[in-house]
Amino acid sequence: MSDWRLTTQNAVLVVIDVQEKLMAAMPRRAEALTAANKLIRAARLLQVPVLVTVQYVKGLGPICAELAEATAGLTPLEKMAFSSCGSEEFTRAIKALGRKRVILCGVETHVCVQQTAFDLMAGDHDVYLAADAVCSRREADGTVAIARLRDFGAVITTVEAAVYELLRKAGTPQFKQVLPLFK
Repeated sequence: MSDWRLTTQNAVLVVIDVQEKLMAAMPRRAEALTAANKLIRAARLLQVPVLVTVQYVKGLGPICAELAEATAGLTPLEKMAFSSCGSEEFTRAIKALGRKRVILCGVETHVCVQQTAFDLMAGDHDVYLAADAVCSRREADGTVAIARLRDFGAVITTVEAAVYELLRKAGTPQFKQVLPLFK
């Protein structure tokens, strides 16, 4: 591929399992939630589609309260499989969007995020992992998962880098809307 850049026309954001009971166990909870919140808000301002998954809601609870406003109006796709691609509802939704570049954030990096990334890449999608918007309970698990994903072809990025790549330039109405998220 000659052009790896994200655009508002080729990208979709997938927010994986950022749920109350899971996030309660995350040492980087505040940092990951702040980053995910910025990414979701920016994607919505830029009209990049956003898909949200939730794992076993009965046991792990709803999406974190910190993301309630950013995800308002989005219907979480429930799943039992660790990979989001194990959900027929998710695979239908991602296919219907027809976008090949998938930005991932969520938890846990080494379980649901990693398995989703591998399945998406096997399905001919390009995966962009927002490294500051993912986390695992144990640092080593997250670090190894990010390295493994890079080794297998995922693009490792950050929230701010991905958003500015989507924006392309300053001075636009979209830039002015998104800028307050990063001040």
